[in-house]
Amino acid sequence: MASRRNTKGTPVPSLSPATAAAVLTALAPREIRLTAHRRAVLAVLEASDRPLTADEVVQRSGVPTSTAYRNLSELADAGVVARVAGAAGAGSDRHELAEQFSQRHHHHLVCTGCGVVTDFDPSRDLERLIERELAALLATSGFEITHHVFDAHGRCRDCQG
Repeated sequence: MASRRNTKGTPVPSLSPATAAAVLTALAPREIRLTAHRRAVLAVLEASDRPLTADEVVQRSGVPTSTAYRNLSELADAGVVARVAGAAGAGSDRHELAEQFSQRHHHHLVCTGCGVVTDFDPSRDLERLIERELAALLATSGFEITHHVFDAHGRCRDCQG
């Protein structure tokens, strides 16, 4: 844990050395520095088990609100952070480390009631099905795919009750 503390006085996690090195490499061509605030934002995203809203990043990192929003936007534009569209209207977008930095391929369950986004690890069968269907589509369209995103929208258990 780092000596930095969030707004609740809880220590902010440290960014892992491997992630920091990969992020530095990705940011260098854009001449974006890995500042202490960016490190804190990325460390919070790296430590989370689900995508976070900008406000959650602010609370967990202790980074000033405007700085956190600006850093999330810049890091997303640089491909280091991925935006996950929420379903509860404006401000419901979530953020997570881009897949190449998290080393974890996953998909999302998005609640249309409360906007919470939950990660889930796809089974091999689901991934094969997606790949097979995409291959069939690509064979006729001539489109070249670089990656896929699968977000299932519905209502979480709490919103069903």
